[in-house]
Amino acid sequence: MDVIELTKELVAIPSVTNDEGEVCRLVIDRLEAAGWLVTTQEIAPEDGATPALPRLNVLARVADRTPDVVLTTHLDTVPPFIPPTEDDARIYGRGTCDAKGIFAAQWIAAERLRAEGHEGIALMGVVGEETDSIGAKLIAPLLPAAKWIIDGEPTQMKFASGAKGILALAVTAKGKAGHSAYPEVGHNALHDLVPALARLISAELPFEERYGQTTVNIGVMNGGVAPNVLAPAASARVMIRLGTTVEKVLPEVRSLLGDALEVEITSTSEPHPMPVPDGRDADVVKFGSDVPYLMKLGKTMLVGPGSIHDAHTSHEKIEKQELLDAVELYADVARMLLTAEGGAA
Repeated sequence: MDVIELTKELVAIPSVTNDEGEVCRLVIDRLEAAGWLVTTQEIAPEDGATPALPRLNVLARVADRTPDVVLTTHLDTVPPFIPPTEDDARIYGRGTCDAKGIFAAQWIAAERLRAEGHEGIALMGVVGEETDSIGAKLIAPLLPAAKWIIDGEPTQMKFASGAKGILALAVTAKGKAGHSAYPEVGHNALHDLVPALARLISAELPFEERYGQTTVNIGVMNGGVAPNVLAPAASARVMIRLGTTVEKVLPEVRSLLGDALEVEITSTSEPHPMPVPDGRDADVVKFGSDVPYLMKLGKTMLVGPGSIHDAHTSHEKIEKQELLDAVELYADVARMLLTAEGGAA
């Protein structure tokens, strides 16, 4: 297989989170036809969604045993679907760098290692990373353990030496509807929510130098019914990128938001270090990934082609040469781990 053609084929299949079934089916059929030992795990859709095909975590092994090295990334994308286009140097479209191009490079690398006789190599695609990493969180029945896991995300081919954590919140304010000319007859929920969020985004939250500042993003806000009505309810979804532990940040967040709001924690992960192969460039990444859940199964690295600054955008793209280089990178590092069982610190 050719990594550029495989990337285009994968990107051409819509797989926004909850609708990964079609791309999963292609992956399964192609791997089984090539002689891989393929096992799957069905993951329930989120929020009452009804996908046309089951969404599946997919694990392909050479032999029926615990893998030594697993190459993995996610098969879902953020919305909206953007079909692939290309020029001489790049492929454009949803998932080109996040992360179908990465999966294509891992797939080609895994095929190369299998052809060399390495029985300990495995390839794995998971679902749901773009919302709550549910595929990785539930992966243990499919992959109970592995010696090494190499997860793929767009890091411009530089290994991640660590990553920030995540504290995701759903924040709700309750009010009482009434005519806005007479604020004393009701209570505007937005008047509780907005000042609380302003306090939160203006504060300097705890952080550690090695991970960088803890940052806050108010991603979604809802509330009110009309300009002349006191808002009976208001809500927001907040994503905090943690530069230190949840334990150190959460109490301050609760204090800033105040007692008038209901705060639900929807997802958390702690900042974490990651191993880096000897002699490889590395840096701390600020984005989240499946690594916090995969690292419970084995030592987990993070690296991949493409830039995180292109991911989730209308101009998402991947360099063709970088895809070719990524095949070599994944094959070289996996080969080192398979044959030397070391070389990482």
